[in-house]
Amino acid sequence: MAKQNVLITGPHGEAGQALRKHLYDKSQYDFTLLDLNDHPDYETHVADVSEYDEIRPAFDGQDAVIHLAAQSDAGASFEGVIEPNIVGTYNVIKAAEDAGVEKVIFASSQRVMGLYEEDNSPELYEEDHPLLLDHESLPKPDGYYGATKMFGEHIGRVHARSDSPPSQFFSIRISSVRPDPYDHPYGDAERGVQRGTEDGVDPEGGAWDPSQTGSWERGSDEYEEMVKRLKCTWTSQRDFAHLIECCLENETVTYDAFYAVSDNAGRWFDTEHAKEVLGYEPQDDGAEWESPPDVETQSN
Repeated sequence: MAKQNVLITGPHGEAGQALRKHLYDKSQYDFTLLDLNDHPDYETHVADVSEYDEIRPAFDGQDAVIHLAAQSDAGASFEGVIEPNIVGTYNVIKAAEDAGVEKVIFASSQRVMGLYEEDNSPELYEEDHPLLLDHESLPKPDGYYGATKMFGEHIGRVHARSDSPPSQFFSIRISSVRPDPYDHPYGDAERGVQRGTEDGVDPEGGAWDPSQTGSWERGSDEYEEMVKRLKCTWTSQRDFAHLIECCLENETVTYDAFYAVSDNAGRWFDTEHAKEVLGYEPQDDGAEWESPPDVETQSN
């Protein structure tokens, strides 16, 4: 099988770390990294996705694009998401079209379904809760961020069904991918013990203010609720990378949406569609964890 040339936008974020860790050294892929910031360990095409002329050269010769770059703050204002998430996503798809790149894998978000959680939590965090959302469930974004991800999904469908590239578009509704050393179902709770923000933990893995002390104590009600939630929404790094690899190897999808979530007993997002269409085989289940890893390994 011929090696694939793959461009990743936004590879230095939390989801990008999972791909660098689990896919970067695989012999069947030759990765190009495009990010707003440089990286000391990875050669990077430094560019802003909201600037078409800056990003366009990186698309030449690519077989696929994994588009992760975005403003990822779930509570961002409309002004804060226009350029990176709306203009930027359009630019990436347009650059793929102009360069003849046939496959785009788009980092959507569970936030396109965010109101389901808002309307049903905290009961939703119990394993016996009946809600299960699939790719045909009505989207209900819970903010401007989620709405921009829905925009990306829709514009991707438009292009995939047109006569020009890309001919394949995968909308990956990412649940909760966490960076090292928080890649486990206690990650958000543990991170809240050690570092906090003025508003507490950001469950979507946003920026942290290291000047703040802990948001809660281990074993507190807040801590336990964060554990319950992440046991439902956790997407392990290896499961996420595996799902992306399934997309890279797929030649049959024109447009489709899939949930990036591990095989958690308490999840409210469907994995059967990804299993049937893509051959997704998640390895992890948040319910199998009874405690966090050694606390000493979580310290910074």
